Amino acid sequence: MEIKTFIAGKDDDGRRIDRVLRRILADSAKMHQLLRKSLIKLNGKKIDAAEKVHEGDEISVAAFLLQNTDSEREKKQDSRTVSQSLIEEIQKNTLLQTDDFLIINKPYDVSVQGGKTNLSNAVSALFNAAHQNDSLSFRCGPLHRLDRKTTGALVFSQSLSGAKWFSEQIAAHRIKKTYLAIIEGNLKKNARWEDFIFEGDENKSDSRIFHTVTTKSAQGKNAITNAIPLAFGTYNGAPVTLAEFKIETGRKHQIRAQSALHGFPLLGDTAYGGQKIKESQDFFLHAYRLEFPQKNPFGLPSCVDAFILTNFRKMLTKILINCDDIRII
Repeated sequence: MEIKTFIAGKDDDGRRIDRVLRRILADSAKMHQLLRKSLIKLNGKKIDAAEKVHEGDEISVAAFLLQNTDSEREKKQDSRTVSQSLIEEIQKNTLLQTDDFLIINKPYDVSVQGGKTNLSNAVSALFNAAHQNDSLSFRCGPLHRLDRKTTGALVFSQSLSGAKWFSEQIAAHRIKKTYLAIIEGNLKKNARWEDFIFEGDENKSDSRIFHTVTTKSAQGKNAITNAIPLAFGTYNGAPVTLAEFKIETGRKHQIRAQSALHGFPLLGDTAYGGQKIKESQDFFLHAYRLEFPQKNPFGLPSCVDAFILTNFRKMLTKILINCDDIRII
């Protein structure tokens, strides 16, 4: 019987064999049965599904179990076509790259996940090219989300240990996020908004996905945003503000929904009551800064800033806001 051998990598270390095999086998439904029949072995020994794998271990799999795997992978690859231009865009807009993390300046109107061409697929293609067979079970991926039309700092995992640490820090609110946005009206002073977000109906005629209310409810999720005015301008004769937003919670559409509720919708954000504009972007929301715990096991800097991209900068000039006069840009 022909046997194919796989070598466990650093990011497989300490994982259960069944977790690793889910990535190797096209069909893992009969995994326990295959292990009992010794069609899969670890370092030449019969094992059960709970056995832990360590870096350098040899996983032997009967070759006939893999006959459908290659074709399945080819189908997946065909359905995840990655354009060279998107890969080049990522490389050009890389803010920080380490063994554990890749931080990019996400462009406008590109999905993080979903669709044939997206950032997750492109980053995966780059990762796989640089880490051929380094891990059997780990796959790099985005560690938080940015909406398709939001630009700015976005973090991808490059190691299992990094992914676990980042997720733990996000859950504990130890990673701070700062955004910049152009909003309607004059936000004259700093504000701290504490509201509750309710999921709406995407099929409604007003196309809102989330609504924000100020009363407590069992269904509502708390949302806390700090808004700071940085500069003022005008658009078609109406006042606008360049504002900095520091979020203490991470709800979907949080800044867009809360800004609208408090009378300052994002300029152009018609889904939340903003006026329609004919510009290079539907609205301008940029994830400007990520702040990390000063003491971290991965040598990350205390903060990573994502420079404002060309379209946003041009819009600021159009509404008569001079970037050189603003300290954080």
